[in-house]
Amino acid sequence: MLITAGYYAGDSAGGTRHMDLIVVWGDGEVTLYQGGYGNDPARPFAAEHQLKPGKSIFTQAVNVTGINTGGGTDGVVVRWSDGEMTLYTSVDAKGFHGEKQLAAPRSAEWKDDARQLTGGRFTANGLRDDLLVSFKDGHVSVFSDLAVNGLKKQTQPVAKNNTWPAAEVLASGSFTGKATDDLLVRWIDGETTIYPGMTGTSLPAEDKIRSRNSQWKDAAVIAVGAFATNTAANDILVRWNDGHVSYFPGVDAKGLHDEIQLAPAS
Repeated sequence: MLITAGYYAGDSAGGTRHMDLIVVWGDGEVTLYQGGYGNDPARPFAAEHQLKPGKSIFTQAVNVTGINTGGGTDGVVVRWSDGEMTLYTSVDAKGFHGEKQLAAPRSAEWKDDARQLTGGRFTANGLRDDLLVSFKDGHVSVFSDLAVNGLKKQTQPVAKNNTWPAAEVLASGSFTGKATDDLLVRWIDGETTIYPGMTGTSLPAEDKIRSRNSQWKDAAVIAVGAFATNTAANDILVRWNDGHVSYFPGVDAKGLHDEIQLAPAS
């Protein structure tokens, strides 16, 4: 399963409707869970739309992440198993639109070397249109302004090292009120870290929200969005290894607070 959040069914940050969630299931079905208008934190989604049926091309998706390039709705970047990188400039309840190829199939950089990725606002132009990627040798790159530059404008805030190959899940959000998005990293040992105000030039000092050997080593997939209120993307939604789904609203520099279960273990 892969998940990512965004405004795909209309509305935007600061509006009255909560953020949507896209789920890519193991059989290739893709579902859009439309954010609601209510205040019940246990019911953040109000409708469900099938974007792709089972056995679709999305059985080959390795990573998906939400991004905004200035269109009417948010888009999605997909890394495929053959190394192709695709940007869908907008997604709505009717499906994926504006397909652009960012990297051709059989690119070694994207097929073999890339590991995790997340879209976010890591530069100064105000859009969530940058892509942060970790690679198997530990280096981390930011690809800025995807709609304009594709994957051509690259900076490297983290050089090759022996630490970042242990980064198992990446997500971006707005937890600390910085000018750029914060980077969330769930490490292989369960430690979970926020880097406030991530940029394309350097790695900020970290805030640790879970220590090593914590329950979070079982956090299989993570999405960050505005699921409880529509003021900031500071709610963390987790699908755990046993299948249960929960989320943590209002995460900030002090860490996690309430946990709300959305679905039981399967």
